[in-house]
Amino acid sequence: MTPAVRCSCNTMKPLIYFSYGMTKCGSTLAFHLANVALELGGYPQPKLVCGAIEAKKKINFVQHITAEQADELRKIVDERGYPVVVKTHSRPDPEVVKMVQNGEAIAHAAYRDPRDMALSMMDHGAKARAKGDLAFAEIHTLDDALNGIRNQCDSLTAWLRLPSTMPLFFEDISYDTVTVAQRILDQLEISGDAEQIAHVALNNRFIQKNKAIKHRYLTEMDRDTAKDIAAEFAPLLKQFVKYRANLPTDGSIQLPPPHHLRTSTSET
Repeated sequence: MTPAVRCSCNTMKPLIYFSYGMTKCGSTLAFHLANVALELGGYPQPKLVCGAIEAKKKINFVQHITAEQADELRKIVDERGYPVVVKTHSRPDPEVVKMVQNGEAIAHAAYRDPRDMALSMMDHGAKARAKGDLAFAEIHTLDDALNGIRNQCDSLTAWLRLPSTMPLFFEDISYDTVTVAQRILDQLEISGDAEQIAHVALNNRFIQKNKAIKHRYLTEMDRDTAKDIAAEFAPLLKQFVKYRANLPTDGSIQLPPPHHLRTSTSET
């Protein structure tokens, strides 16, 4: 059972916490880790009623945010007096960029090895078509998945160019969840029990878990194809996967110029 949420004194800075994630990258679990960390810390996270929040979603989920909607979000968070976490799969709109740069918002950005991400997207596409769902139904082939990943990689780039945006790797989110929960607590500058947060998020929240297998591409993808994908996304795999332990933890920009996460992309 999730412990009862207590009301907290409004002593925290009223931030908007953007939980961005590429699709099939553990982004739902990452969102719930931030959500639960705040709730257990005494900062309730009810569904917000405002123009930016998608009404049909069960969680606080946003797509694109206009200047008017940004002002509405600011007002809601100011009235609460503490951070509110919202989930998104979209690249940051100009108003979001402004909020992060001005210190009105912080974020994390979930990502994954593109080879495993592509396999998971194709799984989801097959399931969507079988159930008659629209989301992901267009993903039939590896090329379909890779085209989507390239577009999302540009969105990831846009987030990692912003200050106070913490990168979260899929395998850390999924298999080292307690450590990620502690990183989120540290980023929010609140105290909490990382093990309890991880337990609640993993066992009491819907996290859209798929196969939960590491390095699927090693057994499910042709070696030459995997090699080609690794070459295209070499900057991402090197800096944000292989050497992610070397990433800064002080809130500084994670992706300084030239802003490349793919070898075939130009600066966005």
